[in-house]
Amino acid sequence: MVKGQFIAVIDLGSTGNRSVLFDLKGSEIVKAYREFPTIAEVEKQAEQNVEDWWRTTQETMQEVLQKGNINPADVFAISVVTQRVTLVPLDKDGNPLANAITWMDFRTSPSAEAHEAIVKQRTSLRRALWFKDMQPKVFKKTEKFATPDAFIYHRLTGELASDYTNHSYGLLDTETYKLSDTIAEQLDLPVLMWPEIVPSGNIIGELTTEAAKQTGLAAGTPVVTGGGDQQCSAVGLGVLKQGVAKVTTGTGTFVVTPVEKETKDPMGITFSVPHVLPNQWVIEGVVPGTGTILRWFRDNFGHIESAVAERLGRDPYDYIVEQAAQSPPGSKGLVLFPFFSFGMGLIKGLGFHHSRADVARMILEAGGYIPRFLIDVMFSAGVTVEELRLDGGGSRSALWRQIQCDITSRSCIKTGVDEGTALGAAILAAVGMNQYPTVEKAVDAMVHQTEVHSPNPENAEVYNQGYSKFQTLVMENLQELLKHV
Repeated sequence: MVKGQFIAVIDLGSTGNRSVLFDLKGSEIVKAYREFPTIAEVEKQAEQNVEDWWRTTQETMQEVLQKGNINPADVFAISVVTQRVTLVPLDKDGNPLANAITWMDFRTSPSAEAHEAIVKQRTSLRRALWFKDMQPKVFKKTEKFATPDAFIYHRLTGELASDYTNHSYGLLDTETYKLSDTIAEQLDLPVLMWPEIVPSGNIIGELTTEAAKQTGLAAGTPVVTGGGDQQCSAVGLGVLKQGVAKVTTGTGTFVVTPVEKETKDPMGITFSVPHVLPNQWVIEGVVPGTGTILRWFRDNFGHIESAVAERLGRDPYDYIVEQAAQSPPGSKGLVLFPFFSFGMGLIKGLGFHHSRADVARMILEAGGYIPRFLIDVMFSAGVTVEELRLDGGGSRSALWRQIQCDITSRSCIKTGVDEGTALGAAILAAVGMNQYPTVEKAVDAMVHQTEVHSPNPENAEVYNQGYSKFQTLVMENLQELLKHV
């Protein structure tokens, strides 16, 4: 093997951590994954122990090096991509003072309610105010608030920093691209409590000797800033122009497309945030918890499938999807309103004639109705989407991909890797290390189309009826939904 041909990516998701090695052609060489728990002991709570983040980083990176028989010296760069809108308080030595409050947590506090106009989309600030109000002893000891990427960078290099995509949910002034003293003063959350800004695709530091021992990588390896998971996913799927959107079906459902400037829809459902690419934006729609519904179904109603899968070394989700395939398009009239994260989940049309297969397919079809709805909302803001690129755990299922294609009536493209999010971070690292002159050139070389799904016209009428039911449920619950988006 040629020395220095691999990029290592740490992909810290919402429910698990993945390490992936890529080469400069965008080929996924080897990967490893570990789930970690989310603490949900009371309503609307979703916390994580950040030591689980670091433990799984070590375990997965060691595993990929071992499984791939990789010489650590052949890894020429490390990059990081993470879940966003999650916050953990750190002491002066960078140690966590409490669990992280994740983006899936919908608790609030008096200060956040008093400053709702500011924190509505700056949701990292909502979490900081929660610590200030509800855990004042922790807040008093807090030296820095760290986003997940900043925490991992600190463990890797000793530097505490984050990029624009993660800072945009905090104090970032998107006109000056600096942290806002004005907002900091209004909320009494000093600028000094937040990580330094380092733009995506820049070297933040080098792997320390201690981190090298813990991960198995070589000390001194450059660490290049990645970015937020959804923006990196767009890059990793080659979504660089208007008219093309990416749909990620993972813990939640995310629809993201590039735009030239900050763009707001009249309903206030989607939002704009900075891209990982310089001076660019994306418009994004998200429904949290949708993929987690399938996990909920597995854990509560899939005990037989899980037991069989464990014995045979298969993924229990494969059995659930196989059952879903036995149900016809439209799930015999079932429609899921998938807002479980808000305590608003509903099943429309459930009757005695329905089976487990229908319920399983209903969950998959919700993953098609959501993108169609969000695309319609984007259209109301003047943003047209004609083609979809798919990634996330749901994209591994051919059935789920076809369902999304049929419901949205758009071509759906699968690229050569499952981990588009991680590939996006690898592309940023490749450009940051001067292996390609531009992101566009890197995407041309590293992103490869492998499969195209075209809409099945026979299913259109059935899904149009299901979508009409879905729209009705949305409109009936719109005011409550707008409290959470």
